Amino acid sequence: MMPIPANPTNASIQPQSLYDAWADLAWRAMLTEVNLSPKPGLVDRLNCGAHKDMALADFHRSAEAIRHWLPRFMEYGASCTRLPPESVLAGLRPLGMACEAAMFRATAGVNTHKGSIFSLGLLCAAIGRLYQLRQPIAAETLCATAADFCRGLTTRELRQNNLQLTAGQRLYQQLGLTGARGEAEAGYPLVIRHALPHY
Repeated sequence: MMPIPANPTNASIQPQSLYDAWADLAWRAMLTEVNLSPKPGLVDRLNCGAHKDMALADFHRSAEAIRHWLPRFMEYGASCTRLPPESVLAGLRPLGMACEAAMFRATAGVNTHKGSIFSLGLLCAAIGRLYQLRQPIAAETLCATAADFCRGLTTRELRQNNLQLTAGQRLYQQLGLTGARGEAEAGYPLVIRHALPHY
């Protein structure tokens, strides 16, 4: 795994080159995930799995479109260090939605990376916040900071009783599954405890 650059002693300098380097790592992670083969039922280098509406090239175009937004998430995270962590998510949403729009333009309306935008947006904002606060940037601190951003998210969004439930709300009500929101709010335990030790 590539090491994350260390924090400088003067965090007041806008570290654009560092933001670009971290964004490049996130972009490479998106490409690594889609190129991993075989992934039964999912798009990979070998086939499109169960997806008739998308192909490997769609994921590559999508990742390239998202790549340019990742430093903006970091900049936002760095700019709002005076906000309580649980207030950060509201400011990230417009960035995430704009990033999604760029993804949909790149793929002619196909959802290739909506979940990645959510997760990477949170983690990139965490990088910016930790960098600005001169705190260590490591997997554990990134995931803990993302969890702080998402405090109360599952309760707010999945326990609603709307007339038109989202797929996530339906799965939560039927099976108790919290999905991407729950993983983020819990600090990505599957990543920390299971995935990273084997990567």
